[in-house]
Amino acid sequence: MTLAKLKYALVPLIAAVALAGATPAAAVIDGVPDGAGHPYAGAVDGRPVGGPVQFGSGVLISPTVFLSVGHGTARFEAAGLTRAQVTFDPVVTASSKWYEGAVHTSPYYDPSGSGNRGDFSDLGVIVFDQPVTGITPARLPTAGYLDEITPQRGRARFEIPGYGLSRYIGGSAGGGKRIPDFYSGGTRMVADEAFASLSPGFLRLQATAGADICVGDSGSPSILSGTNLVVGVTAVEWSLAGSECESNPWEQRVDTPAARAFLGQYVALP
Repeated sequence: MTLAKLKYALVPLIAAVALAGATPAAAVIDGVPDGAGHPYAGAVDGRPVGGPVQFGSGVLISPTVFLSVGHGTARFEAAGLTRAQVTFDPVVTASSKWYEGAVHTSPYYDPSGSGNRGDFSDLGVIVFDQPVTGITPARLPTAGYLDEITPQRGRARFEIPGYGLSRYIGGSAGGGKRIPDFYSGGTRMVADEAFASLSPGFLRLQATAGADICVGDSGSPSILSGTNLVVGVTAVEWSLAGSECESNPWEQRVDTPAARAFLGQYVALP
């Protein structure tokens, strides 16, 4: 599939949310409310770059390091901003508890993918000023983890907790074309996903219960079900026919040499 088929992190729709003056977005269309299921999954405050309170998602991988997508952190840097803040509240509001830190984008991040043989290295981190307490960080995999579990990949299941839009409006229930509801409330929700395929840079997943990754889910971690092991972060969608928020996610792998070279600057790697 060519790069033209990929839809990066739903950035156009994130902008649409800001222009519409929407309330904070919820998470994972038709997903299940996460509650305390993935307390290490957090939301990035997008107000400094003209976005909604909930702008993108990510995951705590050490008491001071929050992992998200490079195209998200790069947007802060492009605006001349070196800092961002994150909340881990299951329901995101302007009064949520926020943790602030320095923004860093992987030097290997390549939006075109032209020089990385299919690995865009779409990763960024926010390094907090103070450790996050009361939340056990998620774990990172060993080098080449997804390559090593080849016999089990087809049976593996993954959970994606994210803070993107939570529902559609219109269509069969409301008439007209079904579109994402930009006024969805700000609740962390989770989608169950199955293995689809693997490439040098991406784990490709597909929904098992009809949940769709949508605006604000960029950076949400893909967690091996039944564990707290992060194998990737949501970077793009893939589909031959699906429209925005109706396609399946491409998870930027975090077990690749480029990912480990970047993340190893901030956390101890397994």
